[in-house]
Order: sequence, then C-alpha cells, then structure tokens
Amino acid sequence: MSGLRERFQRMKRCEYWVIAYRRRTENRAVPEDVSGFRLLPQKRFITQADPFLFTHQGKTWLFYERQDLTDMKGTLWCLNLDDPKGRPLLVLEEPFHLSYPQVFRYGKYTYMLPETRQGGEVRLYRCACFPGKWERVEQILPLEAVDTTLVRAGEGRSGESHAYYAFTYTDKRLELYYLELAADRFHVVSREKIYASPPSKESRPGGGIYTEGGKLYRPAQNCTDYYGQELILYVIDRLDKDGFQEHEACRLRPEQFSVPGVNAIGIHTYNRNEHYEVIDLLHREESLCTIGKKIEWKLRGMGK
Repeated sequence: MSGLRERFQRMKRCEYWVIAYRRRTENRAVPEDVSGFRLLPQKRFITQADPFLFTHQGKTWLFYERQDLTDMKGTLWCLNLDDPKGRPLLVLEEPFHLSYPQVFRYGKYTYMLPETRQGGEVRLYRCACFPGKWERVEQILPLEAVDTTLVRAGEGRSGESHAYYAFTYTDKRLELYYLELAADRFHVVSREKIYASPPSKESRPGGGIYTEGGKLYRPAQNCTDYYGQELILYVIDRLDKDGFQEHEACRLRPEQFSVPGVNAIGIHTYNRNEHYEVIDLLHREESLCTIGKKIEWKLRGMGK
C-alpha cells in the first residue's frame, strides 16, 4: 500500500523552470535583498529559463529558452519588458536543443551566442532584423560545450577592444579562451586557450559577466549535489592572457526567493542591466492536474 501511495505522490509532482524579474532600485554589486521579484507569465508545464537582457533603442528585451516537456528541445524567445502589451516572440529554432541566449553588440551588428552543444560546436548568430530574425555566421569554438559566456577584453575600461574572453564549460571543466577579432565584425581571427580548471561542479557559467564598482562579477552554477542547487557570484581578481583568478562574493539559493506562485527548489541563471534583474527558478508543482498532464505526455509519446 505504501508503494502505491509513493507512486501516486510522484505522479502528482512535476518540476519545470520559470523566470522572475524585478526593476533595479540600488546599484549593489551583489543582490543582498532578493525581494520584489515577480513571475514572467507562462503556461503551466512549460519550461522558461536562461534569461538574458539586451537594451535596444532604449528598451529592455528579455531573451530566454523555452522548452516543451514533451520533447525537451529548447527554442529561443524574446519579450520587450518595457511594453505592458508585449507578446513573446519565437526568435530561433534549430533541429537540436538551444538555450542560454547571450545577446550583445559588436561594431555595427547585434549578435547572439546561444548554447549549441548538440550541434557539436559553439555557434554564433547575427541579427538580420531585430528582434526575430537571426542567421548563423560562424563557429566560435570547435567544442561540445555549454553556457559559453563572452566578456570584452578590458571590460569596464575606456576605449574599444578587438578581443574577447570566452568562458565555457566542457568535460566538467571551466575553460577560458582569448579571441582576437576583426575590427568591423565579430569574426575570430585567432583563438588561444589560456586557462582550464580542474574538474569542478562550482564553475559552470550561470549568466553574463557584469561590472559594478570597477570590478567584474561572474555568476556560476553550483551543481555539487544536484543541477540548479545554487548560484555563486565570483569576483574576478585577474583576467589577462597570462592568468585568471577569482574569489567568491556570495551565494544565491532558491529558498531565498519568495515569488508568488513559485515553489522554488533550484536556481541557475542571474543577469542584470541598468534597469532590471532576472533569475530563473526550478518550480515544483504537486497537483492532480499533473497526473492528467503526465498521462497526456505518455499517450502523445506512444503516438509518435
């Protein structure tokens, strides 16, 4: 009898990622007070994760992964956070899973660097018409890597740089590459691996690198016990072609966040711009509706 009860409880349970956001009111390097986040609208049983922010013509756009739990293949979407009537827009889909859509400007072009591990490479896209039309332009790294994150060499200093650092995670190691670029477009002229960590479950990138108070901060995922356990915010002490060092500033745990409608048990992405902060949370739902949804997924899978 206890076995049937346990199975029934498992059938009632479903976990999926949701995105929460808030307006920034203080210029703190790390979010000491995590109140005031609200849920980005989404359908139940649909994952929305890996939120990134990009400013275009004075408006903040949210780019993120959306995933149907029936096939687990991620597609990339966007939403204008400053438009109360804005609707989500599908911006990129491939035959394989996409996630982690870092959007940035270089020269006169806007680019997106999503996770394309299942495509066998780190792949760059250029915007042909903002926000919804993107075209593949080149391979950044010949790696099956996840959550590659770029930061311009000399970030936070005056003057333009035609070089970037690429943080990426492959074979459970953080690797760091120095990329020399063309001046007029994001084209890799040369690349050099300058750092590789020992195997680590506390170093996988978890959001864009940002500057506050003249220091660089790097969000990273702690997956020591389980995926989405917590986020670690590191301060980068040294970043040049001859060395890389960082130290821990703080940790963000899912239980710190009280978002209406969310039973948070995981977190793995943090991003910010001058106006907003965004996170994703793993939501655990327990309801009778979940049983019906799981039966629907099972029948749909049998029909393929």
